[in-house]
Amino acid sequence: MITQNADQTRFPIRILAEKTRVGTSTLRAWERRYGLLHPERTPKGHRLYSEADAKLVLKVLDLLNDGHSLPAIAQMLINNNNSKHPAEISSTQTDGAVQSSEMGSIWEQFIESTLEATHSFNIERIDAVYNEASSLYPIEMVTDRLILPTLTILGEAWIKQPEQGIGEEHFYTSWLKNRLGARFHHAYSQARGARILCACVPGCYHEIGLMLFSLSALSRGYRVLYFGADLPLNQLPYISQRSAAKALVLSVHNQLKTEVSNELSSMIPKLPSAVFIGGHTASIDTGDIESAGGILLGNNISVAIRVFESHIPAYPATSK
Repeated sequence: MITQNADQTRFPIRILAEKTRVGTSTLRAWERRYGLLHPERTPKGHRLYSEADAKLVLKVLDLLNDGHSLPAIAQMLINNNNSKHPAEISSTQTDGAVQSSEMGSIWEQFIESTLEATHSFNIERIDAVYNEASSLYPIEMVTDRLILPTLTILGEAWIKQPEQGIGEEHFYTSWLKNRLGARFHHAYSQARGARILCACVPGCYHEIGLMLFSLSALSRGYRVLYFGADLPLNQLPYISQRSAAKALVLSVHNQLKTEVSNELSSMIPKLPSAVFIGGHTASIDTGDIESAGGILLGNNISVAIRVFESHIPAYPATSK
């Protein structure tokens, strides 16, 4: 539903989420808890937004990435409400050291609470921390600043204190897989964009990175078909053709075997979908993959999703 009000187009929250890549639940939380948005309402109570709202959300994202907290951003909006449009707020209006410290402490608290819950094997507490973070911040920020640091700390504990670290890492990883799986189901029902396939190459059983990439893709509107760990390469032609997917995203976690690398390189030019390879470049024969037409994404999830989107947009330009 897109309506015309005077000289300005109004659109529903789903369109705002597509334009800004911020989930609808997060947009509602920003409105409810911090008053960052003030949508119009239809007679039936549905929210309607404008291009000015989209610009404001993008500015909030910039301010978050610059180190401001949501409470600080809300206060900045109040302070500037009478002098300029909120979207024109400068990120230099608060002290840089203060904002970085404040934002850093928020994520440190999330990580500390998650680790404490993991140490006591408390699923309810881990859920509560994750729900709080993901309701207020974009999923990519939650991935970069909560999930990945937590996995790193638990991985280091595995090495230093195997008598307890192994169990804790397995516990958190198992929780994460289940949690991401539930989020997949919810997010896919709302996705309307290009269909893509995500899988780990043969011999790759560590799929957390691929799951996090897939969740970021879903949050941007891609319809993700997830095939998980250790997918035989000989399945790719059939799956690609039958699904009419725009792209294949293959994850490489450990050193790719020579025979697998050769098979993949020879297969890429024959596949009907574009092929993207994610993971450490040290594990991949990058020359052969790129010569065959494969596109490397690297192992940084935030960077990878942006590289991917530059090649395969979630929505055609005409749909915006």
